[in-house]
Amino acid sequence: MVKISDAEIEVMKVIWRRKEVTSLEIIQELEGHNWNNNTIRTLIGRLISKKAVGIAKKEGKTYTYVPLIKENEYKAKKTKNLIQQLHHGSFKEMLLNFVDSNEMTKSELKNLLQQIEDKIK
Repeated sequence: MVKISDAEIEVMKVIWRRKEVTSLEIIQELEGHNWNNNTIRTLIGRLISKKAVGIAKKEGKTYTYVPLIKENEYKAKKTKNLIQQLHHGSFKEMLLNFVDSNEMTKSELKNLLQQIEDKIK
């Protein structure tokens, strides 16, 4: 699995959401992070090197970027690794940890239970 830093994930979130995006559009969406433009361009370059992002087209000096890894697949692998590392590979243990730590609201628990029941059917 490609190792993506926390900062790179912020860029990936924009690319995953937009599907095709220029560096200027990424910069505009990440204004709240107080990163300068060169930092964001460096992050994009790292993601290209890692083959997480590709260049779909080039018009003059403007590049359009696309994700080369699927968001749901990345999240699934990352979650599986986390469960393996912290919960001995047990999804049940991880879920109970969240429930026991009161990190989930009653509404979230009810929604989760409903989704589980829907999957069982």
